[in-house]
Amino acid sequence: MNKRTDVIPTTLYDDEAVCFIADRYHSTPQQVVRCFLERDGIVSDPEEEPVTFRLEENEMEILRGLTFGNHS
Repeated sequence: MNKRTDVIPTTLYDDEAVCFIADRYHSTPQQVVRCFLERDGIVSDPEEEPVTFRLEENEMEILRGLTFGNHS
């Protein structure tokens, strides 16, 4: 499952929606993005501490649009 993640813009961590989701789960934007990447099967890092929350499907769709929708 370790795929390239260079398609993920670094500005994603500062995005208002990502920060809102992070606040909702009392986590960091980086944890939200990692949770998204793992749940979507894009990347998996067994050395990282597991994420303790699960994103809802509407949040997944928002993140898909932010990461891949802008790069068509």
